[in-house]
Parts: sequence; structure tokens; C-alpha cells
Amino acid sequence: MRYKSFSISNYRAIVEPITIGLSRKTLIPIIGINECGKTTILQGIYAFDYFNDNEYKGQHLLNTLNLYKTSEEDPIVKAKIEIDYNILTAYWDAIKAKQDPATQAQFNTITIDKISFNNELTILRNLITKMYSIDKFDDNFPPPVQDQLARKIISSMPYILYNDDFQDRPPDLLDIPNEKPEEISDWLAIYERLFNATNNGYSLFSVIKEPDSRRKDSIVSDVQSHLNSTLSKAWKTFLLDRGKNISVRLQILTNPGNTNPKLEIRIVENVGTVERFFKIVDRSKGFLWFFNFVMKLEFNPKIAGDYRDTVYLLDEPGSYLHSAAQEKLCSKLKSISELYGHVIYCTHSHHLLNPDLIPINNIYIVSKLPTKNISITPLPLASTISERTTALRPVFEALQIPNFEFLVDDSPMIVVEGIYDKYAIKLFITEMGQYKILAGTSADSIIKNIQFLNAYGTNYIAIWDNDDEGRRTKKRAEYLFGPRESCRFDLLPSQEGGKDRKMENMISKEDMIMIKDDLNLSQDSSYESTILELFYSNSRKRKSILGKISPNTMVNFNALNAIINKRISLSKQLYSNNS
Repeated sequence: MRYKSFSISNYRAIVEPITIGLSRKTLIPIIGINECGKTTILQGIYAFDYFNDNEYKGQHLLNTLNLYKTSEEDPIVKAKIEIDYNILTAYWDAIKAKQDPATQAQFNTITIDKISFNNELTILRNLITKMYSIDKFDDNFPPPVQDQLARKIISSMPYILYNDDFQDRPPDLLDIPNEKPEEISDWLAIYERLFNATNNGYSLFSVIKEPDSRRKDSIVSDVQSHLNSTLSKAWKTFLLDRGKNISVRLQILTNPGNTNPKLEIRIVENVGTVERFFKIVDRSKGFLWFFNFVMKLEFNPKIAGDYRDTVYLLDEPGSYLHSAAQEKLCSKLKSISELYGHVIYCTHSHHLLNPDLIPINNIYIVSKLPTKNISITPLPLASTISERTTALRPVFEALQIPNFEFLVDDSPMIVVEGIYDKYAIKLFITEMGQYKILAGTSADSIIKNIQFLNAYGTNYIAIWDNDDEGRRTKKRAEYLFGPRESCRFDLLPSQEGGKDRKMENMISKEDMIMIKDDLNLSQDSSYESTILELFYSNSRKRKSILGKISPNTMVNFNALNAIINKRISLSKQLYSNNS
């Protein structure tokens, strides 16, 4: 069972339904400036699962009514769920079995239509009544019955986890009840998971009762060692200060009175041969984020079923990290999405939007309308204030930042007509990893981008499709920018007999059939969707497919590589003279 999409309506400043789809999209950024409503969307999704009702003091369930409209429509969050028909009927049978005999007889007359079901349900939650209903279930299923069945289904669904860097502060001291309660607080559950994950699967609640103090200390030492090993690996991953040697000290404190034992957590910093002890909250905001994130990722108590379908909601991840660490975090989020589940995160940092890791059609742009209502638009459908000359221009405008992609260093940039040209070049010409590729939106957009690149003194070359439009636009660029600048311009290699060629014609028909088969795509899938799926497939799958590419395709891309290298060499000379 897994979530396929979420839809939110009439929740706070959201009026018209906002939908976030999860199919084949594991890493989903939601971008926009501060106070545009990004957090509202995350909290709306989080409110769907009743398991989360008491988390974050239930703030996501407070003040849910829309204040910008006068109608009395209740806030609704709904989720489209993939569920096997046999599992659904088993849950239904379990609910019937718990009824009294009279009610059970009534329930026996209710059946779930398999034909209309099609292994998919849409479950709605009213955030005022907290009740669930199931779309297309008729009056045979009274509201309390639908609520029971929905809760049974959701109890076995992947968990929806929320991490707010601005609110959640890891505690330094935790009360440990003598008996493990049915529901334990979030952080106590995390440390219980940590104890469970160490060696012999200890339980924090049994360790406090251990009569032999030596054994108790040994168990805590094992858990502490496991925790510090996990933190140390993550510390290196996020490029934090490697000069520091920081670890965590765990200690169980007991009092002679009737008060509960406590778990004390201290940060230990080694200064030479001397240890210094700090509370977690005494550390930097960057460290607080790091500790919070790693503990919830590695020792989350809520993982159930297939962990690869867990939904992670991250509110401004890494806000307190420096830019290099944020860029590393972007790679980490990509890895998490591939290994652990769907990652939906909101950000206003371009360092968390690496286009080589995140398909542009995964990005949603959030804005507030003049009516103060929240609007969300998939990036490919987003409009721009100025002419849209690059695939990422809506991102630049949404974040109110300059076109950052080209302003980083002096390495050569390849300007192409569209985003799928960029994907194809990076896939089939391995040495292109050292170059930036600026994807436009048409043949004419290359001319607009050349004007921008020249203004910034950027070292670039431009490649057009070898068709009527590409040749015509290249000729116009040569006229506009002159013969000296034209040494940077070229076309895709032509086909035999001088036939026109676009980037999709560089790949043989046989290879396209093979690629679609290996990616489990329909043979009528478009070139664009196939290249996108290949580019963002996992490294093992991508390497396997590219290893089977035919000599015909490779001859074409080798010819393009020769053209690119020739133009880059000429451009370097021109760029060097200009500098």
C-alpha cells in the first residue's frame, strides 16, 4: 500500500484544491519566497494521518478554517491510495468481526465492488470533525463505518513524517516511565528505537530496571557507541566542520524518590585532551538541524510496512547550513528519496534545487494571490514576468534571485535549445560532466541567452538543432553578434544525405525501444518522457542501459562531442582574449 497523491482544500489560506502527486516523483521541492504558504501545504498533508494528531502539539490541526473567505466549507485533506483488493476486503472482514451480532448481520449485506475499486481508493479527512470518508462509497456504508475502515487502512499505510527545523528542538532530558505506555512521546520513541537498533535489540524501558549497574552501564555504552558512529558518518556527509570532534554522552539518571528515571543527553566536545559538556540547545542552529534530521531519519519509530514509501515532509531543511553543506544536503535528499520514500520539502534556497538531481517537472512554485489565497503551479506550467528563455526562469523569479546557474565560475557553458537536449548530452557524452549546460526553451531563446551571457562575460558555446529553424536562427545569431563571436556557434551533426536532425534523431530507433523496455515504459511513451526517466533513474539502471547503446547512436554523439570540443577550444581563445 502506498500514497499516490494528496489534495488539500479550504485549509487556512488554501481555497481551491492543491494537489501534490507522488507517482514516479520521489523528490519534490516546493519553492517560493517567505510567507507564501509553503509550510501550510506541508502541514495540510501531515494532518491527513490521525497518527500525527498529537505531534507538534497538534498545531497543524489548529486554526484550520480559511480566514479569507466567508463560506462555511470545512477544511478537507484527501489522499489517493494504492491498495490491493484482497487487503481491503480483509480489513473489512476484521471490522465486521468486531461488531455485535445484530450489527454484524447488517454488515454482511455490504460488499465492496471489485470492478469499480480497481486497486485504488480516495480517502477524505474532515479536519473539523476529524472523521474520514471514502470516495464513491454509497449510503450502505454509514459515516461511522467509513471512518472505521479508513482508520484501519491508514494504520497500515506508510507514515507521514514532518520535520520543522524552526520548532522542533531535541530535548536534553527525557522522563522514562517505569512501564512502556501504548503511546510515547516523539523523542522518547526515537531513543527507544535507537536502543532497539543496537546489537541485541535493547529496550530503554527494560534497561532502567536492570538491577546490575555494571550491565546497565555496558548496555548504555553500546547504545552510545552506535549513536556516535551514526552521527560521525552523517557529520562527514554534510561537510560540517571536520576539525571538531563531537560526540554524544548518554546517561540514565535515577533518584531515590518516586520520580521516574531520566535519560540525559549531552554533547561532548574534545578540546585537545580535555572534554567539555554542553546541552544540545547550547549548540549552533546548524548543529541542532543536523542532530534533529539524523535522529529522525535513522531512528524514526514510525516506520511501518515498506519503508521505501514513507512520506517525509521537510520544512526548510538545512536553513542554518552554509551553501556548500546545503548543496551536499540536496544530494543526500535525493539519496533518501531513492532509499526511504518520498521527500517533499519546501525551500527558498537555490542550493537545494540542483537541476542535475531534481527533474524540473517535480518542482512546484507557491505564491499568494491578491486575495491572499495560496496558489501552486508545477514548474513547467508556471508563467514568468519576463520572457521565458530558460527552463528554470520561473524558479529564479519565484525565489527572487538572479540566474545563479551561470554565475558560479569560468568553466565553459553549452547553450542548447531545450532541457531534453541537456539530458541527452549529459547521458551520452560522459565527459560533459565538467561543463554546465544551459537549457533554453526554443531555437530563438538561445539568442536571448547569448545576450545575457555576454553581459556577464561568460565563457560559452551554442548548439542548435540541424533543421530549418536551427539553421535560420544560427544564421541570424551570426549576423547579430558578428563573425568573431560566431566561432562559438554550431549545429548538431547532420544525418546521411544531409537530412535534418534534432536531438531525438541522434538516438537510433532500436535503442529507444531497448531503453523503454528496460525502464518498463510503454512503447508509445514520448521521447521527452523516456529521456527524463533515463536521466533520473538510479545509477545502476542508467549504467546498465547506457552499456547497451548501439554503435550507430554512439557514432552520432561522438560526432557531436567533436563539434563541442572544437567550439569550446575556439571559445576559450576568445574568452581568454576578452579577459
